[in-house]
Amino acid sequence: MIDQSVNAGVRAQQGFALQRNMSLFLILDNYDSKFYGTKYFLSLEHLEDMLFCYLDEYGQAVKVETYQSKKKSVGNWSIDIELAEIIVKILKVGKTLIADTHPKCINYSHDLYFSSNTSMKLMTKVATLVGKKKSTKTYSQTVTEEYSEVTYIELDPIIQMAIAEKLAEHDSYNSENLCDELGNLKFLYVDFSKTNKEQENQLRTKLEDIFDRKISDSKAALDSIFRLFKDVELTYNQKSVARLLDKSKQVHSQDINNAIEVITTKSKAFQFWRDHSRDISQKLGIKPFERDSFEMKFSLAFDLFKSKDEAEHQKILGFVKSNYLQCRGYNEDECIEELVEIFSQKNSSNLDEQTLKATMYAAYFESIYKMDN
Repeated sequence: MIDQSVNAGVRAQQGFALQRNMSLFLILDNYDSKFYGTKYFLSLEHLEDMLFCYLDEYGQAVKVETYQSKKKSVGNWSIDIELAEIIVKILKVGKTLIADTHPKCINYSHDLYFSSNTSMKLMTKVATLVGKKKSTKTYSQTVTEEYSEVTYIELDPIIQMAIAEKLAEHDSYNSENLCDELGNLKFLYVDFSKTNKEQENQLRTKLEDIFDRKISDSKAALDSIFRLFKDVELTYNQKSVARLLDKSKQVHSQDINNAIEVITTKSKAFQFWRDHSRDISQKLGIKPFERDSFEMKFSLAFDLFKSKDEAEHQKILGFVKSNYLQCRGYNEDECIEELVEIFSQKNSSNLDEQTLKATMYAAYFESIYKMDN
């Protein structure tokens, strides 16, 4: 299916930071109740600004949520031509999803969100005649912090009619039977800052709130998650063709979970190092002037554990996972010292001595604090 309205080329760069930040905000804002332990992928600047596809154990789409995210510089959103144009595009996405060839389970469904960090006031006035006297009745539904999510089918029928009449002014609304998708339309207010810097600060606060003391450096943690989106940011829809099966546009839940796992595990290792660096250095034979280098190497090791190209780091991690429960020590530095000795007796390594010890240190924390995905 070819749709010239699909973002492509240089256009995909515009607003990417907002979509990336907004998607992370939605994940973190609903992390425990919705996303933790759920299998999904998200796509940005694809069929829609943001798209979450939830999968079953067989990789079939269970549900898709799309988000057309807009900000408004002046005033609130209201029932007018501007809103109608946005909704028509959103409803077209619903039709596209139905035709998409991605495998879907029998109970597949989708929700089509119009989201904004600007409040919405869906209001219409109806004139009535009571006897010989005219009166006007106002029907209104706000979407704000207090009522942050409102579905189209929950709106007063009079407001529904006002929206439908405005949509009918667009030829494609009737010709493509877009009214069939109105039941999937939702309005969402997101209490999210307007500038990139403020958004990143808000995301850092979310990380700190969710993971508490598990994250010692929220800025570094956020940067690590942002790196997951680099490939997507540089990939454009070829010939304006958009498909759910296009893996180049996807960031998977497993990747996000792995990034969070590295972040939290690394933070625990850093905190223990800062609290006990003298004791650890004595146990592992790290001289004072070598401590900064040791810290840098064990920090890097957490990322190298995730790389299939780093066979040596994989070997050390596998060794620690298989042997740390047999350690006789009663504190971390004793166990790490013991693991280094056992490994050195039974294995050879092409890593220098300090890198081996730093990698072993990281592997120990990776093994004992590994999160379940």
